Amino acid sequence: MGSTPFHVMLIASALFPMSSHTEPREWDIGIRTGISAADGEPANDIPSAGIIAHWALDERWRIGAALDRSEYDVEEPAKLAGIVQSSAMEPVDALAEATTLSVWAERILTDPKRATSLFVGSGLGAAFVDVPNAVGPTAAGGRFDVHSDVSTELVVSLLAGVRRGFAERWSAEAALKVEQHFADWVFTDRVSGAHGSVDDYLTWGAYVALSWKW
Repeated sequence: MGSTPFHVMLIASALFPMSSHTEPREWDIGIRTGISAADGEPANDIPSAGIIAHWALDERWRIGAALDRSEYDVEEPAKLAGIVQSSAMEPVDALAEATTLSVWAERILTDPKRATSLFVGSGLGAAFVDVPNAVGPTAAGGRFDVHSDVSTELVVSLLAGVRRGFAERWSAEAALKVEQHFADWVFTDRVSGAHGSVDDYLTWGAYVALSWKW
């Protein structure tokens, strides 16, 4: 019986090692929000929010992953299909919904032991976009009903940012990003048969994130 406390101490030390406070934690997960701008085809601005995670390969290299959700205006699908809308009403946009899964590699440029670090990275993503039909009056007095057919986008990204650790397990970061979307958007008016398309486009923007290490 006298050895029981010793056995308990051995089990506890195995499950909760005293050195755990000084060992590097390899994973973190958090939330982020951001916004990107484009040249108006197919959108002007694209806000987003989602979940972000990192895996530390070593002191300098990390793998990042994110799942983001976006809702944004597709600017005047009728115009993109080659149709002139009636000027008697506001331009008709369509509210796109997109889910983007992305992964990237990061390189820490400054001393990784400091609380604040600078990093750069590049990665790949896939965006799944859904766009409802845009319906409205034409300048000729008829109606348009434009259907947007959007294939899965391949997104290549570059990013640069700063990360600050605090309260042992928490970190905050802010980053600038540039993303090239390899896309195939086709706009077809179901009334007249008129159609148009948008191919590759560039976006640029920033995001902020808050993460928890484990």
